[in-house]
Amino acid sequence: MTAQTTTAQTSTPAPPQDDARRAEQAWCGGDPFTAMELADRALAAGTDPDGHAAGVAAAASAADGAMRDGARRWRGVAAGSAGAAGAAGAAAAAAGARAALAEVLTGGMDAAERDLACARELAPDPAPRALAVLLEGVGAVRDAVHGDLDGAARALTGLAAVTVPPDLLAAERWDELASCVAAAGGDDATARAMLDRDSATSTTRRTLLATWSDLRAGHVAAARAGLAGVGDAPVLRRDAVLAAAVSAGLARRSGGAAPLASTWRRSAPVVAGADVEILLLDVWGELSVAAQLVDPADDAALAAAMADAVTRAGSPWWAVAADRWWQVERAAVAGDAEAAGDAARTLHALAPGHARLQPLADAAAVWAAVLRSSVHPPDVARAARGLADCGRGFEATQLCAAAAARTADPAAARALLGAVRKLRRRPATSGSAPADALSPREREVGALVVDGLTHKEIGGRLYISPKTVEQHVARLRQKLAASSRASLVAALRERL
Repeated sequence: MTAQTTTAQTSTPAPPQDDARRAEQAWCGGDPFTAMELADRALAAGTDPDGHAAGVAAAASAADGAMRDGARRWRGVAAGSAGAAGAAGAAAAAAGARAALAEVLTGGMDAAERDLACARELAPDPAPRALAVLLEGVGAVRDAVHGDLDGAARALTGLAAVTVPPDLLAAERWDELASCVAAAGGDDATARAMLDRDSATSTTRRTLLATWSDLRAGHVAAARAGLAGVGDAPVLRRDAVLAAAVSAGLARRSGGAAPLASTWRRSAPVVAGADVEILLLDVWGELSVAAQLVDPADDAALAAAMADAVTRAGSPWWAVAADRWWQVERAAVAGDAEAAGDAARTLHALAPGHARLQPLADAAAVWAAVLRSSVHPPDVARAARGLADCGRGFEATQLCAAAAARTADPAAARALLGAVRKLRRRPATSGSAPADALSPREREVGALVVDGLTHKEIGGRLYISPKTVEQHVARLRQKLAASSRASLVAALRERL
């Protein structure tokens, strides 16, 4: 798979005055490379009075990884139509909202707030439904970055189900964003469920997000198959970054230095210059560890870019935690006990207010001790179990293996290597653990089942489809060994 931004000349050049509209049609029709060529031609000729070519150029910049440039371009489109009425006014508002979305995805919260406020001002009253949905979605993503991950995931899930066609010029679709927000909040089961819904309309990005989800959950074979399924077709750089992270993660998990080095050298030009997306810090973290293993200079640049995105976003707790965890992983590779200890202290300071961070904080502290060659096997085993229980089985095995290599006690080393073997045999999870533990979304569904609501009523309450509710209920029955609704309700009453 390669990132590509240019194509050959079209066979029959359109009249210059038609290039702008044809560019937008090509973009929305799924031919981005032809769209970019036509848009550039219209902009060079000055034949874009209605901003169609400028809009395609903005969408292309965002899709090519230059999200902040895309926001700037959308801002220019909005300013060009400011004060217009009717359809032109709605178009200006949509452009402003797209600028806000591109900014918020890279952590540019101040600019996003200004763009969103401007878009709302430009919107006609009443606004077209598509514009109203766009504005609401951007507001939900903003709320997610600020820290309301659960509420934003529910809102975006609801927007994904509305009967309004996706905005093909916006930086992201609502179902894909809902998945990213849920994953950032630690609800991997819901994140994957969002990607599995309506798979018949899957996009390349959606496929890559699902492949990334498989990798993180430990489904390595599925991740390889997903990556192979995308094929070698050229993609714009934003999707190529995702593919590069999956490739790097697969190479790292294979344990081979040569495949990882080869993968990183292919990926480095794709990653260089792309804007870090705040909701995909784990993707960038995986890339940073690969860089640390191959070229620490590249890692330093990636780590700085990740930290900058977190700072731009106002340092929300969940983003700080993600950034610090990847600091631990890079420190483990580099043998830097001081960096691991610094990250552990930050994670421990955050954990009291956010229970899901406790396993990461505990594991970070143990990693720092192991890197100082202070190995206490019970602590290592406990931290590894915590990592495995929150869906980080690979990281758990890495911790045990490193501890075994650094202990001077042969019996302890054997025990830790035995723990590695057990962890590798353990079934891969989707991040909700122990095996019979209920995810936050399953608890929400379960509480409404206990209240006697139907699948349709639960879906309406949680902004998910009845089919998704049915899947959650099926998992609840399996986890709680309930053969009937009555036994499920009884088991839920004991667990909730």
